[in-house]
Amino acid sequence: MAVDYTVPAIARTFRLLEILSTSPEGRSLAQLAEELHVPKSTLFRILYTLQKHAIVIEDRERKLFTLGMKLLEWGHAALSKIDLKGIAHPHLQKLAHETRESFYLAILDNDEVVLIDHVDTPEVWKMVTRLGHRSPVHCTATGLTLIAELDENEIEGMLDRRGLKKFTDTTITSWAKLKKRLKEIRDDGYSIVDGEYKADLCAIAVPIRNHSGQVVSSLMTAIPSERYKKDKKHAMELVRVLGQQAKSISKRLGFDDSKHKP
Repeated sequence: MAVDYTVPAIARTFRLLEILSTSPEGRSLAQLAEELHVPKSTLFRILYTLQKHAIVIEDRERKLFTLGMKLLEWGHAALSKIDLKGIAHPHLQKLAHETRESFYLAILDNDEVVLIDHVDTPEVWKMVTRLGHRSPVHCTATGLTLIAELDENEIEGMLDRRGLKKFTDTTITSWAKLKKRLKEIRDDGYSIVDGEYKADLCAIAVPIRNHSGQVVSSLMTAIPSERYKKDKKHAMELVRVLGQQAKSISKRLGFDDSKHKP
């Protein structure tokens, strides 16, 4: 039988903070005691201790408890130490090892896609040459994934500055068509771009989210376009494994999938 090393008082405190995190209007002592199935006297001591450390505050007029600013301070401290590349790199290695494909991590910077990490396998042609490589947002799988959930005005401003340059015969150069494409990506949860940026290249990308659900990065792989056309089942398998690893990375960044509503 497994030994339970948890401390009941700390577990109750954690549950208390979870309840208060979903109650911006506050909770009374009686409400909290009922929800936690804890005697008021016990709960009062926990709340009193949390108040002493600014973790919980009490509105004495309404007799309601809410979260204090100390948690925000701790949250900012934790977020400042998050290393996206450091967290994601083992996942890129895992993907490359298991699939024998190459994988890339990209972010949005100054209206362009920038590659910040990659893991290549010896067997695979290196589709993208170097870290720091920049590419447009409107015709790359990473770019479309990174902008799909942005406000339309923000996207339009980006396109006003960068334009909708045509790279191949299939490049989208119409704002109306691009809007439709972005909706499809939001609905599907991934992006596949075949021959729109480079005629012989098919790229597949999925979003990586931070603690607030915002898309902060994109996980991508690329295969020859000819191979994609011959074996689309393999492409969908890559979508699946990319999605799994992106979900794991997002969780490490604090994202809670159960609370996210696209």
